[in-house]
Amino acid sequence: MSEILTVIRDFTVYGNSDDAQAPYGLDLPKISVQFVGVSPAMAFDVHNQPKLARDKERQLRKIETAVRTQFEDAIGNMGGNDLAANLQTMQRLITAFKEQLETDFLVKDQLELESLTTNGEWLTYWDENASLVKAKELQQDNLPQDF
Repeated sequence: MSEILTVIRDFTVYGNSDDAQAPYGLDLPKISVQFVGVSPAMAFDVHNQPKLARDKERQLRKIETAVRTQFEDAIGNMGGNDLAANLQTMQRLITAFKEQLETDFLVKDQLELESLTTNGEWLTYWDENASLVKAKELQQDNLPQDF
């Protein structure tokens, strides 16, 4: 039997994998996907580290783009005050991503999904109109400018 390899890929929900462009140093919301597999679905890079085979890598990028496109409007509306709607959007997004992987990506006895883990800062609720929040913003705006 071939050696079983593990690959972890990050699916950045907003599509921007460049952390330098994240506002205020926030950790962009991601879903870390851990795959286990064997050749030919898995390969090695030039540093002898496991990776997805080229065709599987391209296929995964297409799935990521399709999921982002499917949830584009819902993700854009996640800054609102409706906590239930925000959490439901995240639940639907993760479920759709997992189902898409299971139906179109995984290969029996070659490539399996081991885990999905959410990480980053998932903004599910933000009340910018609360009195103390406004007072905090005013206090920050009035800081001395000599820093």
